[in-house]
Amino acid sequence: MKYLDVQSFRTINSRLSFPTTSGDRHVVGRVEAYSCKVAGADKKLYRFLENKYQDDLKEAKNLSPEQSSLTNIVSPFGPLTQSASRKTLFYLIATLNASFPDYDFSSLSADQFTKEPSPSFALKSINTTLLNVGCPTTLRTSRMWDSIDSIIEIDDCDVYSYMPAMESDPYEDEGPVWSFNYFFFNKNLKRIVFFTCRCVSNLEELEETSDQELIFGDLMNDPVKTEYYPTSQHALKSMTIGGGLKF
Repeated sequence: MKYLDVQSFRTINSRLSFPTTSGDRHVVGRVEAYSCKVAGADKKLYRFLENKYQDDLKEAKNLSPEQSSLTNIVSPFGPLTQSASRKTLFYLIATLNASFPDYDFSSLSADQFTKEPSPSFALKSINTTLLNVGCPTTLRTSRMWDSIDSIIEIDDCDVYSYMPAMESDPYEDEGPVWSFNYFFFNKNLKRIVFFTCRCVSNLEELEETSDQELIFGDLMNDPVKTEYYPTSQHALKSMTIGGGLKF
């Protein structure tokens, strides 16, 4: 995967680090663009995944009909018997490897990813999450989605999310309260925009924070000014591409 240096993404990323309205947690995120150009380590990863798939097929031949049928389950990318489906899985794993160079995601399986119902569904989920923790005005006025759309053409994307298990979570050491990882994949452009974000507790207050507070976070606090929580349907509708808040 070839990293694409997008100037507008630098501005967005500088604003994707902010304290929550409660003050005891911090949100850190970034948006990155990649070209699906396979070279070097990516070729090695692709061969590894293809060999792994062939090994799984051979193993399935020794299983009972009921067991072997499990290998034909449709993945979020389509049937893994189709090379295009396996290649999408490869692109997402390669993106994770590029974004987190200190980790190796080659052992991930297709069922660890989810295909979102639509791009607009993913946008609403991201917007709601960020607004609910008090994203700053500088981020809300940065035309974030317009910038992303100019690179990836969001309406033409398939959107996938990755919810890691503990052993495959690159943020595990930080003990995040929550995190998300979205991939906007445009097959025609052969590009992926990766949007990753997490919320972590301030270290000095972590020991005094109960498990219940860690789970529910800012939702347990008293309501704050609505300018930080514009989660009404009207506000969310305005947070579309080219919308009033240009978020």
